[in-house]
Amino acid sequence: MNLDRLHYILRETTVQLRKGAEIEGDSNLVAAVHNFKEGEDINKLPDGTINVYAMPHESQVDNIIEKVDCHFLIIGVDKTKAESYKEELITILKDWPLETHGSPIPKLKDGPSYIHVGGVIGDQGAAFQLFALGKVLNLWDVITPETMGFTGAEASNMAGSGYIMISGFKST
Repeated sequence: MNLDRLHYILRETTVQLRKGAEIEGDSNLVAAVHNFKEGEDINKLPDGTINVYAMPHESQVDNIIEKVDCHFLIIGVDKTKAESYKEELITILKDWPLETHGSPIPKLKDGPSYIHVGGVIGDQGAAFQLFALGKVLNLWDVITPETMGFTGAEASNMAGSGYIMISGFKST
C-alpha cells in the first residue's frame, strides 16, 4: 500500500477541526495557562493535566468543506478535491495489508476501528481523516457511539476503546 501517496491525498483533501475549546482540562491549570506570560516560571503552574487542541475550530472553515463528526474531532473534507482523487484512493485501499508484524489486521470491508487503521497508516488522526474522506466519497459510513445511540461519558469511554469505525469498504 502506498502510504506516502495516501497521506498526500489526506493532506490535500481533509483538515482536522476541534469541537471545543483550544485548551481543556483541570480548570485551575487551564486558567493559569491562559494567563501565563513569557518569562514567568513554568514550574509555578498548578498541578493537573490539560489537552491542547492545536487546530482550527469547526466554526472557522468555509462552506466548501463537508464536516464529518468522528467523536473526538470533526474532519473537514473538500468534496471537489476529494472527488478528483477518488479512483486513486480506491486503488491504494485495494492494497490494504492483511497483517503487520505477523499480526492479522481487519479487512477494510469488515469495518475496522480507528485504532486498527491508525496502526496501519501510522497515525490515528490520519485514520479519522481517511474515515471522513471515505464517507464523503460514499465508500463507507462512519460509525460512532453517538450513531449507536450512546451519549456523554459512556460514548466517550466507548470511543476511547475503539468504537469509532467504518461500516465497510465498498470499492465499486
